[in-house]
Amino acid sequence: MSLSTVQAVIGRAATDAEFRKILMENAEEALVEYTDLTPEEKETLIKLDSEKLNAFSLSLDERITKGFSRFS
Repeated sequence: MSLSTVQAVIGRAATDAEFRKILMENAEEALVEYTDLTPEEKETLIKLDSEKLNAFSLSLDERITKGFSRFS
């Protein structure tokens, strides 16, 4: 089991809008670099609810999301 990898994918999806979009539109492509995921873990990540993931990402402080600039 690769719990740390599952956590990394979810964390990345929550903080990186581009990755989140790819994960929701083509999960197989998004997960290709995460080679230690089991088939069951991949299936779980593929089934993530995009609306809930988007809502969660919007609730995060913008300083921890990709694209935040302290100069903006």
